[in-house]
Amino acid sequence: MKQFIEYYYKFINITLHKNSNVYYFYSQNNKYIFVETERTFEEINSIYNLLLFDSKYNKIILNINKSPISMYNNKSYVLIKLQYDEEDNIKNLYNREVFLTKTNHILLRENWIDLISKKMDYIEYQIEHIASKYPIIASSINYFIGMSENAISYMKNVYLHDVKRKNDNLCICHKRINSLKLNDYYNPLNIVIDHKTRDVSEYLKYIFLKDKYNISILNDFFNSLNLNIHEYKLLYARMMYPSFYFDIYENVVNSNEKENKILVIIKRTEEYERYLNEIYKIINKKIKIPKIDWV
Repeated sequence: MKQFIEYYYKFINITLHKNSNVYYFYSQNNKYIFVETERTFEEINSIYNLLLFDSKYNKIILNINKSPISMYNNKSYVLIKLQYDEEDNIKNLYNREVFLTKTNHILLRENWIDLISKKMDYIEYQIEHIASKYPIIASSINYFIGMSENAISYMKNVYLHDVKRKNDNLCICHKRINSLKLNDYYNPLNIVIDHKTRDVSEYLKYIFLKDKYNISILNDFFNSLNLNIHEYKLLYARMMYPSFYFDIYENVVNSNEKENKILVIIKRTEEYERYLNEIYKIINKKIKIPKIDWV
């Protein structure tokens, strides 16, 4: 791997380290990581072009073939130059608005109704064939599919009753927020284009999963937001979609993660319902939004 990186990226005599599945090295006081990615060439290329003029994100480095992806042992890798101290914490992530046009169509994830519906259809088909192999998932998944269907219905209601929002603000967002370290938050491999409430909802899920919330923190957080009624509805709909459950589901089914890891989510279903109710009450003090019966 050392010789591969040196040749394809024109480095000389690097000292290569490895931490989990990430290779890293230093050159001229800069840290670089060489990481495997499952994203397509088209997506990575779009991200590279999108971020050419945005120095806030960690930088994707092209190889000698002017490609953002390098193939090594039939796997796709990306070299990234880190821009931040890993111990710094991100602030005001939910208010960073980089509005975009829809030209980055490959990265667009704004059609939540269609994306979630297709995902649930596939999972329902898939679970019929693997239920016996994953008894914990088989006994719990209907609850989380039901939550997702509630989220879809809520979204449909939003778009049915609100003025058609063809000009919803689209931003650089993240597939997930799994850490608040700058180098994770500004990881270019995590980028999608979506409505800004995606990051807000994923942040709220993050602090729930990490037990980093209380009523005071939630109140302060929502007081810092500048959302209209349409955006609050989208935010609440997104909160109903249990992305955290399906992330673990996919890791179990596709990456051989241990099934019992999903128990952490299952055991906290009632707590998450209470969490949704607290968020509803905070929002409702600001703007009246539709309620759901089960929280």
